Amino acid sequence: MNFDIVGQKAYIKDGPHRNRIGIVKKNETKLASHFAIVIGEQIIDVELKDIVLVGVDVGQFHKWCEQNGYL
Repeated sequence: MNFDIVGQKAYIKDGPHRNRIGIVKKNETKLASHFAIVIGEQIIDVELKDIVLVGVDVGQFHKWCEQNGYL
């Protein structure tokens, strides 16, 4: 399976950056959060549970979560 959430369009479902679309990136600098969403010049640390992917097949996402230990 070639699917990965890194590079996918997404938005944050809650908080001050709510509903702003950005791109999911791997967060290599902090241990607390594995992902970040890049919106313009901003890099926002985010947990997987707060990411809403845009235009992604739910089945692919579910398989990805299982394969990467998120379920």
